[in-house]
Amino acid sequence: MKNHWNSITFYLCLLIGISFFFFRFLFPPVNILSWDVFGYYLYLPAKFIYHDAGLHDISWVKAIVEKYQCTATLYQLNALPEGGFVIKYSLGMALLNAPAFFAAHFLSGFLGYPADGFSLPYQYAFAVSGLFFATFGVFMLRKILLHFFDEKIAAIVLLITVLGTNYFQLTAFEGFLSHNYLFTLYTFILWYTIRWHEHPRVRYAILLGVAMGLSVVTRPSELTCLLIPVLWGICSKETFKTKWHLVSRNWQHLLLLSLAMLLVGFPQLLYWKITTGQWLYYSYNNAGEGFDFIRPYLYQVLFGFRKGWFVYTPVMAFAVAGFYYLYKQNRVLFPAIFIYFLINLYVVSSWTCWWYAGGSYSQRALISSYVILALPLGYLVRELLRTRRGTYMPIFGVIFLLMLLNLFQTWQWMHGILDRTRMTRAYYCAIFGKTSVNEADRQFLLIDRPSSIEEVILKDEQNYTGRTLALLDFENPAVLESRINKDQAYSGKYSLQMDSAYIYSPGVEISFDELTKKDYAWIRVSVEVYPFTDVAENSGALVATFEHDGEPYEYRAESIGNKKYHTKPGQWNTISFDYLTPEVRSTQDKLKIYFWLPGKKPVLIDNLNVEVWEKK
Repeated sequence: MKNHWNSITFYLCLLIGISFFFFRFLFPPVNILSWDVFGYYLYLPAKFIYHDAGLHDISWVKAIVEKYQCTATLYQLNALPEGGFVIKYSLGMALLNAPAFFAAHFLSGFLGYPADGFSLPYQYAFAVSGLFFATFGVFMLRKILLHFFDEKIAAIVLLITVLGTNYFQLTAFEGFLSHNYLFTLYTFILWYTIRWHEHPRVRYAILLGVAMGLSVVTRPSELTCLLIPVLWGICSKETFKTKWHLVSRNWQHLLLLSLAMLLVGFPQLLYWKITTGQWLYYSYNNAGEGFDFIRPYLYQVLFGFRKGWFVYTPVMAFAVAGFYYLYKQNRVLFPAIFIYFLINLYVVSSWTCWWYAGGSYSQRALISSYVILALPLGYLVRELLRTRRGTYMPIFGVIFLLMLLNLFQTWQWMHGILDRTRMTRAYYCAIFGKTSVNEADRQFLLIDRPSSIEEVILKDEQNYTGRTLALLDFENPAVLESRINKDQAYSGKYSLQMDSAYIYSPGVEISFDELTKKDYAWIRVSVEVYPFTDVAENSGALVATFEHDGEPYEYRAESIGNKKYHTKPGQWNTISFDYLTPEVRSTQDKLKIYFWLPGKKPVLIDNLNVEVWEKK
């Protein structure tokens, strides 16, 4: 082990690192600071180039987006009531990539590129930084494996972990999301947990605190990583006493570990305090997503064809099976690793957007746990190698075929055959093993949802069945009698008068499961509006939205002042639009449709009509 130059695993890790760089630069990183990565990275240019960490003037952000096409909408920012914006994502990746940012900022002028934080030197610096970080993580995983196993077992586990899982796709072809950074951070967490328990040293405790702090400030749900050192070595009452005495004798180490975590996380706390006035701020304020710990999406995360872990990374079933051999052969480590795996899987499955939307293959949120799963996988491999050749060779043959399947499906993903967000069972079966797809295959995909707030229109009505959900014609004068107008009506005898004392009309409210039994529906909404004055002076809007626990999401308000309607005062005007139901957080979430009058002057409305269109 000391003479690593003669180690097969050393050269294997080197080859893996070279492959990361080779495949990454087959597709040059010309616009990788985009979408989610744009949000993770934005701290650096905001603070050090534009001197606007609080984002009080986002004109420079909009200019960057327009120039580099970083994102369709600024979903990475949350508007603050008192003005300014706060970045949705935590700043861990900004900390990790700060050296690359400063190097690119220094070189951009010499190379003739704009020093704006997003020109080509910044893109390449970010890419190279991530690849070096990932490669270092592979070498660290090798170090951990050689602590428990011999060269042969370590090499097999490395190959399975890198080439048999979505880690290879996310590193070699994406490499810029938080999960491959977390993979490397977890190698440090596991390694310094091992080292501190074997030889308690101050430096091990501090480095462990730094690694855990960076993990949490990169992705707050990684708080589960604390379970690893806390539970390490505890498997019985006696081992608990031993662990308690170890911690008691070295309580200063625990203090320094906690201080290291706090210091790493302090920039985030300070940022929140300065921008929001709060030391702790929950930035995921979109009601359409969040944790649902009562009803986790465990089956979908493991077996769903959209991003199911065992569907697209089936080789990891062997790692899970390895828990049996971990328990049999190294029981003292079993509780820490098994409990971490279960709780982390539960947390990952509790996020309502369980497929973790974006450009990723399989379950990207589980990638950091591969470091921990390498140990039960190693014990399974060791047990297999102890059996007769005729027994283990067929099993290794299956593992090898699953690795080939993973690499082939990675190729399919890169060429758009495996869709990034719209996979279904039927489509997966239709394109399994294919090198090309046609429109007949693509009809099995989930509906294509726009990534921006652009208007969506139901175009292929012949493939849908429509029905009227509600028609509010206000022809019953006993209802809202004080608001009924008897002088003007679009049809019938009556209309509804709205003014500054009555700004919300009656409307439609229905839960998603009552609305449709399918995974989506189109809602066609229309209303007749009679303004008395110019709409530029008296605005109003037809609204469609979903609500979760009283909080709106996928909000759409169609203004009567929109130029496409040519709304004129003193006559009836039709306002209408199509609304695609979102991927609801809960089937109990409610669709609400109504007319809203923020203006001060009276407006009449009539025939508020709501239709539901479902796929045949």
